Amino acid sequence: MSTGPLLILGGSGFLGKHLQHYSPGEHLAPRSGELNLLDLSACEAYFSQHRPASVIHAAGFVGGIGLNKENPGRMAVENLRMGLNVLEAAARVGLPHVLVVSTVCVYPKDASIPTSEASMWEGAPAEDTMPYGAAKRMLHTVADALHRQYGLGYTYVIPTNLYGPGDHFEEAKSHVVPALLKRADESRRAGLKELVVWGDGTQTRDLLYVEDAAKGLLKMALGPATNEAYNLSSNRETSVRELAEAICKVTDFAGELVWDTTKPGGAPRRGLDGTKAKERFGFVAETGLEEGLRQTYNWYLDNVAPGAAVSG
Repeated sequence: MSTGPLLILGGSGFLGKHLQHYSPGEHLAPRSGELNLLDLSACEAYFSQHRPASVIHAAGFVGGIGLNKENPGRMAVENLRMGLNVLEAAARVGLPHVLVVSTVCVYPKDASIPTSEASMWEGAPAEDTMPYGAAKRMLHTVADALHRQYGLGYTYVIPTNLYGPGDHFEEAKSHVVPALLKRADESRRAGLKELVVWGDGTQTRDLLYVEDAAKGLLKMALGPATNEAYNLSSNRETSVRELAEAICKVTDFAGELVWDTTKPGGAPRRGLDGTKAKERFGFVAETGLEEGLRQTYNWYLDNVAPGAAVSG
């Protein structure tokens, strides 16, 4: 492999900050003012100047369901254009390895559980996130095409639902873990006796602690290109009820959970099959749910709603 630096695109984001923290050596993490990923010429010039040994493309315009519904065009165009520019510029310059960080939104809404990489093209993504999911899905086709025609080396990774310190707690971007942590904390502070959760609690999610994900992605990126797709998974389905109970424990919320079955609970099940990444890279999630939630909550207290951190 080349002896150049690791280039982390999206290094100021939730995942990107952890990639930078755990990077074992020299790395570059340009902000948008230094490198405009929507400009192909800028990408090619930057890659030519710095000659990175590996590129982790973790940049994107991302958010929750609300943001997706409000910005379907921007979701599709910006995420596709950024990925196309990174891959094409890397191919033109002759970089040895681009790792594309994708999303579970690439999978069909009715995909079998646990979901394997082979099921990516077996149906349409969920309607609410289709523009985003379709854009990221297309990048796999583009990476493979550039590999076959120009020899571009790539690895395409689909992380499951990430959570952890630095997560998005603002309403427009938050997912289930930060949303519930924030509501439980606010309910405790307000002295409320109930915490209302949408659905009936039977829905399952595949939750992966972001630090585990970052370590796994770095191992993948710093090795040779595989020219294949991999799930990055906890290999464990956690019910929303189990998650809510664990969140009540770490936030010291002593009230009662109330299930609002008149509100949508989302997909009945979600879980990725992480067998391929385990066999190829030895990836196994190391952080248990309660410990991960506690670390996430402590970060929230110190950075979003300052207060005394929970011991543990």
